[in-house]
Amino acid sequence: MRLEWLEDILAVVETGSFNAAAARRNVTQPAFSRRIRAIEDYVGAELFDRDRKPVGLKPSISAQQEEIKRLVSEMKDLLYELRRQGREANNRIVIASQHAITTSRAPGIIEAFSNTIDVSVRLRSANRDECLALLMTKQADLLLNYQSVAEAAAETEDYLERVNLGTEAFIPVFATHGLGVLNDSYARGELPVIAYPSDAFLGRIFNEEVMPQVPSGEFVRRKVETALTLAALQFAISGVGVAWVPESIARDAIRAGLLFDLRDVLPHTMLMVAAVRLAGGHTAVQDLIWAEIKAFGKAPAALIDDGE
Repeated sequence: MRLEWLEDILAVVETGSFNAAAARRNVTQPAFSRRIRAIEDYVGAELFDRDRKPVGLKPSISAQQEEIKRLVSEMKDLLYELRRQGREANNRIVIASQHAITTSRAPGIIEAFSNTIDVSVRLRSANRDECLALLMTKQADLLLNYQSVAEAAAETEDYLERVNLGTEAFIPVFATHGLGVLNDSYARGELPVIAYPSDAFLGRIFNEEVMPQVPSGEFVRRKVETALTLAALQFAISGVGVAWVPESIARDAIRAGLLFDLRDVLPHTMLMVAAVRLAGGHTAVQDLIWAEIKAFGKAPAALIDDGE
């Protein structure tokens, strides 16, 4: 039975009059009477005792009055929830973000558009290749990732759109409390490091851009290998080895004195932060968000600002 029919029945019960019920339901009395007749035809029985004043349900039906109220309440709640979910589905964006960006850059990027656009954001954090797969299979609408400087300077494939959001240093850090031990190791020609898998993006950056700059006399000892930058950061804080990480995720620990920035003695390189989406087929909301991100990308200093 339709929600409005149940509401019509309750209107008669609560007002005790067809005229008053029609006024409450914002229809004329003749039209309302026809609706009541249609309801009774659908049910196959008369619902109201028309000889009684005020008008009420027939005794055989009145026992169902509380059940009708409950159904009306539950159906209203269900309708509200369906409409809310429908609005969210239309104003919803899924962002795939590299782990390190999720914890450092993503909040600022999302803030750039969420304050002006009514949108619900689902943020999916994964490694770089997994994020790209989410975008390519359309499980994500937008990708936030790191790129090498060379990659960012190259032409984007025809099926992709890209906005460069600024540069970030990929820096060596180590536990401040363990600098004495590190100096002793370094003096012996040994450099303990936290490495990344060679097939991971940061592993390729580490092997191709950082390692060639390490003095040839140093024996690089790979103490731990992990694909997670946040794990590498924690190993560095613990003094296990030197970790190369995006500067943004190390900044708080450096300020707190837990980590020491080793750029003065060890090589570092630069990364690009980029937003990427598939070309074509976007909703109006997605295009608005992309426009805000492009505007944000024109001021990359705001993205990399350390808050000082």
